[in-house]
Amino acid sequence: MKVHILEKATELFTRQGIRSVTMDDVSRHLSISKKTLYQHFTDKDDLVETIVKAQVKITEQNCLDFRKKAENAVEEMILILEFMNIYFSQRNPIAFHDLQKYYSKAWAHFTHHKENFLRKSIEDNLKRGIKEKLFHPDLNVNIVSRLRMEQVECVFNHELFPASHFNMQSVHDQSMKLYMYGITTLKGHQLINKYLSKLNKKKQKV
Repeated sequence: MKVHILEKATELFTRQGIRSVTMDDVSRHLSISKKTLYQHFTDKDDLVETIVKAQVKITEQNCLDFRKKAENAVEEMILILEFMNIYFSQRNPIAFHDLQKYYSKAWAHFTHHKENFLRKSIEDNLKRGIKEKLFHPDLNVNIVSRLRMEQVECVFNHELFPASHFNMQSVHDQSMKLYMYGITTLKGHQLINKYLSKLNKKKQKV
């Protein structure tokens, strides 16, 4: 039942935003009583925090899987690009705004994920790309990983990219491509073009 609640509540928050959805809305959406809902979650904050933890866990596992699956550092970035574009396309940007502004504990967990797991993943990918001679050899991994993290932060900046004028998927897509082309060698560029071409053909078939 708890897993079922998490799945359905995630769908609801993702589609409508978090702040506008009440626990009454959640119980109605699942066709369960509020008593049953509160048997599994203390309050809405607890529900939101649990959802964020679950989503972070899924994202981290996907990143680890991409690292193993990818033949090289460039393909690893492309797999992440595809995953994150799908992720953002399925989410109402208001949900991220609500999370950041009104649910500090849940946002802190998301921030910890970005500042620790995500930055470490970027550093590992940079080291891999340099070793494979696909990234520029003179890159300072510590500096570049931090710059990339700032790019990621910009995607969530609602003052810079208000939801009324910008699509989060497009912002992330442009940010990631600028980063990829900026760090790669000519050989790396050729691989990016190859993988993006395959990705575009895949999208056209859907």
